[in-house]
Amino acid sequence: MNIELKGDFSPVFKRTQKLAVVELFSGIGGYAEALRRNKMEHELKGISEINKYAIEAYKMLHGDVMNLGDITTVDKLPKVDLLCYSAPCTDISLAGSMKGMDRNSNTASSLLWEVERLLITSKESEELPKLSVSNRFKIIE
Repeated sequence: MNIELKGDFSPVFKRTQKLAVVELFSGIGGYAEALRRNKMEHELKGISEINKYAIEAYKMLHGDVMNLGDITTVDKLPKVDLLCYSAPCTDISLAGSMKGMDRNSNTASSLLWEVERLLITSKESEELPKLSVSNRFKIIE
């Protein structure tokens, strides 16, 4: 995965402190790595990952970060400036099973709806992230 951030984000955030970030479906931390490579000062407030090998790799690459665990059991996101997420694509990928991502379909790709749930909760508590970033899938464009 090659993630590159382009442009000047300082007008969006007007920050004198580090950008607070949470990374859902974090894998080994592609978004955290993109922030680091683009010299964007940030603090990882949490990740959500269940794969034990990805969690260990994340720790090796980015240090020990609070893992919120299984996204279906997360009640609330930490208050952050930036929400990054990349839901599993196995059920919507042309190379995958093509089972879809319909709400309540119990496919791995349908976990994307959990992000919506968490954003609604954040909005209700007036703690929406200032910005959210996700990867895109050709199949849902």
